[in-house]
Amino acid sequence: MTRCVFAIPGGLEGPAGGYVYARKVLPLLAARMETQICPLPAGFPFPSDAELQETARALSSADRPGTAFLIDGLAFGAMPADLILGIRSPAVALIHHPLALDGDLSAAERARFFSLEGAALALARSVIVPSPATARELAWHFGVPAEKIAIAEPGILRGRRALGSPPGEPLHIVSVGTLTPRKGFDVLVRAMGEVRALAWRATIAGSLDVAPATVAEVQQEIAACGLNDRVRFAGQLDEAAVSALYSSADIFALASYYEGYGMAFAEAMAHGLPIVASGSGAVAGTVPVEAGFVCAPGDAGAIAAALRTLLSDAALRRAKAEAAWQHGQTLPAWPATAAIIAGALERAAS
Repeated sequence: MTRCVFAIPGGLEGPAGGYVYARKVLPLLAARMETQICPLPAGFPFPSDAELQETARALSSADRPGTAFLIDGLAFGAMPADLILGIRSPAVALIHHPLALDGDLSAAERARFFSLEGAALALARSVIVPSPATARELAWHFGVPAEKIAIAEPGILRGRRALGSPPGEPLHIVSVGTLTPRKGFDVLVRAMGEVRALAWRATIAGSLDVAPATVAEVQQEIAACGLNDRVRFAGQLDEAAVSALYSSADIFALASYYEGYGMAFAEAMAHGLPIVASGSGAVAGTVPVEAGFVCAPGDAGAIAAALRTLLSDAALRRAKAEAAWQHGQTLPAWPATAAIIAGALERAAS
């Protein structure tokens, strides 16, 4: 029987979507095979030399016959090739999105990650990704062959269908995501500022602790746009509270620069919300045109135009909401995700 050792920086408690993915999948994997969590240093994807040495020791201590390592891409793409070669058991990479494509990197950091990640992916026995778009990115940028990739789309948080705000009340715009530069909350706020003449209120839910400088910038943008009384920060919420937030909304909006899948977009559709989105990567594949608008990354004007259309046209808003709801009901559940990952691990270990 295959033994899975799941290695992830800092353990399982991070707020980002990759950590949510891990927390959902691991109990389901544990029902299929022996599973062990191997916490790695929290410095990834920018580990110090000491943290790389600690990583090598942690992986070596967990290595034994019959094992397949499942290594989160936040660490795997930043591991030197000699560290990976030091693992006797096969390594399976879980790549939510390539590190080299993160929009927050300097040119030198991007070049370094292209080199590191390319060498690491060449050593992986198998690569698991959350979307066809991420599979294409790995093939295009790193030459990862299709037969080496398993697509395991995330399961979706489901809840009560959103029915919209009561007549006469401002429409409720909801956004969900950790406040980091890649999520583009400053762009979203600028777009909201362009439609401040319309009746709406907004709630942003997501961790405020990961990138304090980004939070400060977004707060400054809110003040500059005169939206202090319109935009509320809810902080990081548990699943029940996030589901209730979706259900209370009229529109979901998120101005990401890049997504490997876009779990928040999928969850919002599963709650029946029309979408205003941006971002490269998997966003266009996650959000059907019938369900919303997908704008170019960083284009506050286009996002404002999409918001204005949905806020002003009730019939279109209802049509997009219905399409979102119907599409959301077709999205996968977590047991299917875990089954695909288990299959990849078993093939790697055989």
